Amino acid sequence: MTIEGVCPVCNTTLPLTDNHDQPSRRNQYGHMQKDYLLRVHGPRGNRCEGSHQKPKPWLEASGLPGWEAMSDADKGRALMHAHKREWEGVKYAVEHYPCRYVDNPLLAALSPEVAGTHAERVVLAVEDGLSDEEFDRLIELA
Repeated sequence: MTIEGVCPVCNTTLPLTDNHDQPSRRNQYGHMQKDYLLRVHGPRGNRCEGSHQKPKPWLEASGLPGWEAMSDADKGRALMHAHKREWEGVKYAVEHYPCRYVDNPLLAALSPEVAGTHAERVVLAVEDGLSDEEFDRLIELA
């Protein structure tokens, strides 16, 4: 399986690599690991400045609407699906509790896998700033 990312400079989708001379860091388990960065790309003698840089964040690269542009009903659906992904596992949640957006036609047309990834990313971005009352209100709307 190839991991891909979008270059922040030239907007090209490229494979990521850990074969670079950037320093390693300790991951959450204490093992030394290198970050996955964009591979060197662009014509020889004029390489893209995005080479060996971190790719764009998924939500920015996808061009899909973020949390602020979503309706309350779609926000509630994203919260419910993200909660199921966390508790039941990604594969089970996508199969049995797919994220089905209703208000935004662009989001409603997404496949269950992409909609689930979108839900996870938008909820992850706002999770800490959401009050319990707001969380409950949005879940009720879904």
